[in-house]
Amino acid sequence: MRSKNYECKPLQWDTDYFDVSSARVNLSGIVDEMGQEEIIEFCTGYDFVTISNLDNIKENNNWLGARTNAFLTDMNIQFLKVLTEKPDNQDEKTYVVNCLSRNEQIVDIAKKSFNYSRFFNDPKLPQEQARNIYLHWTECAFGQENKYFVISEREGNLAGYILFTFNEDGSIIELIAVDEKYQGQRVGKSLIHTMESFVIDQGIKKIKVGTQVNNIVAAQFYNAMGFKYVSCGSMYHLWKIQEFKS
Repeated sequence: MRSKNYECKPLQWDTDYFDVSSARVNLSGIVDEMGQEEIIEFCTGYDFVTISNLDNIKENNNWLGARTNAFLTDMNIQFLKVLTEKPDNQDEKTYVVNCLSRNEQIVDIAKKSFNYSRFFNDPKLPQEQARNIYLHWTECAFGQENKYFVISEREGNLAGYILFTFNEDGSIIELIAVDEKYQGQRVGKSLIHTMESFVIDQGIKKIKVGTQVNNIVAAQFYNAMGFKYVSCGSMYHLWKIQEFKS
């Protein structure tokens, strides 16, 4: 279901992973009363709905609080980097690959990384599933033609990775992680620069990435790498609605 100011869609990946019927609502503008009714009706068909209020629109925050039992789980900040030329320094030990077979070193890094997530902030989600969601996300990307890994090696070991995809107007970083043993050794910088060179070769000029507002280290890293802050959105979780306020 799509309108000028919102989009509603089922989420099969989340449904399979959490074993509850899941959906997502993206609010991109002020939703009027008729639109609110349509969204509420859509949500009643699912057990778990993620509502993304893009740009943190106050009118949408107001009616979500007044008319539903949705609760705030995260503030998501978005960054954008517009590419003009390839980075000068190239790291021969960092490279891009898609259709990557399962790599246990990547799996091991994923198990130990990712300390911030809206899923961690939801007490209604099973803790083990919430804790392992980015591990599962990574595992699901193995062998996929449209999923790209940037891999950096140090001393014969895998030091870090980026998982990214392409969309109609750019590239999107889904996950980035550096093994704790190699943090502070410019692995993250090498990963970003290698991705930049690769996407430029594909004729792409934009890289987008999002992170949690309280992940200060990530925000500082993206800023240092030349990414610009573009927006902040509020993220809500809505569980099965029994009754709405009039």
